[in-house]
Parts: sequence; C-alpha cells; structure tokens
Amino acid sequence: MTARCLEAGCYYGAVRGVFSTPLARISCVSHDHGRALPEHDHALAYFCMLLDGSYTESVAGRTFDYEPYRVGFHPARMPHRDAVGTDGACFLCLEVQAAPLEAAGIRLHANTLLLPGEASMSLLRVHRAFARGTLTDIDLEAAAWELCGDASRDRSATERAMPGWLRECLAIVEEEHGEALTVASIARRVGVHPVHLSREFRRRYGQAIGEYVNKLRVRSACARISRGGESLAQVAHASGFADHAHFCRVFKSTVGCTPSEFALLRYSM
Repeated sequence: MTARCLEAGCYYGAVRGVFSTPLARISCVSHDHGRALPEHDHALAYFCMLLDGSYTESVAGRTFDYEPYRVGFHPARMPHRDAVGTDGACFLCLEVQAAPLEAAGIRLHANTLLLPGEASMSLLRVHRAFARGTLTDIDLEAAAWELCGDASRDRSATERAMPGWLRECLAIVEEEHGEALTVASIARRVGVHPVHLSREFRRRYGQAIGEYVNKLRVRSACARISRGGESLAQVAHASGFADHAHFCRVFKSTVGCTPSEFALLRYSM
C-alpha cells in the first residue's frame, strides 16, 4: 500500500495556528487523544518540536522517542508511522520550501534526524513569539535558515568526520547535563586534555561547552515546566542549575523570557 503524501500545511491532527513566509511555514498541531497514524510522508521537508505529551515515530527501521522540546528533522517524501501517547500531544512544525534552499545551495540530509540542543533553542524562541503574536517574517526565516544548516548534508559529513572522543563528549553531556559536570571530568573520561577539549569544542560549534550544556539544561527545564507538578526551584535543581537565580538568568538569556513567564505562556496555549 502506498504511503499517503500530506501536502504543504497538512498534518494529521488539528492545525491551531499558522504563520508563513516564502521560505517557511510554522504550524501548531495538536492531538487531543492517543492514536496510531497510518504510514504517510510529507511533500516538504520539515522540523518538528514536541511541546507537550508523548510521541513515537518509526521510520526506515528506526524508532525515535521524542521528549518535550526535542527537535526532529524530517526529509521530504520519507514514509513513516507515528504513535501519539495516551493523553495526546502538541507540536510546533516548521516546513521549508525547496526552491529557496536550492537557490542557496543547501542540500538537506536524506534521513530523519534528532537535532542538537541549539535547534531546540531556535524553535523555542519562535514558539514564544508565535504564541504571543509577535513573530515576524525575519524571525521565522532566521530560525529556518539556522535549522536547515543543522540538517544539511555538509554539516552531517562534518559530524561523521569528528574524532571519536568528541562524539563521546557530546553523548556524555546529552545524557548527563543534569549532573554536576566539569570540563576536567569530561576530558578525563574521553581521554583528552581539558584545554584541547575546550578549544576543539568552540572551534567546531562556535560556543563553549558550558554554553552548550546550559542549552540542554534549559531544554530539560522547559519539559519539566510543561509537565507541571514541580516548583521552579525544583525544576532548576533537577535540570542541573546551581541555584534558582542562575537558572532564571540563563533561561531568560536563552529563551527570551523568565521561567515564570514561560509557564504562563505554556498554559495559555
């Protein structure tokens, strides 16, 4: 049976809001109950960030379990099956038009990918502006170009060529960002000098390893705030921040609002 192709702007679930430019279209998509979706693909490549609930995707023999605020990239015309969790789910989806990418010489990856922490920060800022009604064309296009860079084949080739110790470093901070990490302890575990780790990380990613860890901690904090049931002080501690004040400073500089404002924004959606 041939997979159903969903045209631009079309999704299973209710589309609750749309904002578009010649390059990209952002849509908020919700499912109010759990469901298994039939095999399908999308006419355009798109990025998807789970805002609330749970969601599993099966594609090309692989299974991706999404956590809130994790961003996935989906190439155009890639058949997949989705399962929405029992309580439903809400997503922010960003589609990109093929022609502007071709004109810019960007070739997107041919496979589904889970993207690194900075991708979550790009879409979080778009989500905040979109929810508040302050999103502009240039805001959306800037985020779209950044995300396309993250999912480009050129970047993927660079990632494949990275040394094994750096790949191991990324895995450590992804899994353990809520703990009390130090550069020295990570360097010792991957077998390189702390100076070399710090310099190589900044050279490759344009940021200090501490900045990257903070982005992962903010992503974790957003997920905890969305789930509810914890005070912001508890969220800060569980996400790996030294104290509540530091948490608030990092969160605002990264997302553009305080944790309290983010919580109110989330509940108003």
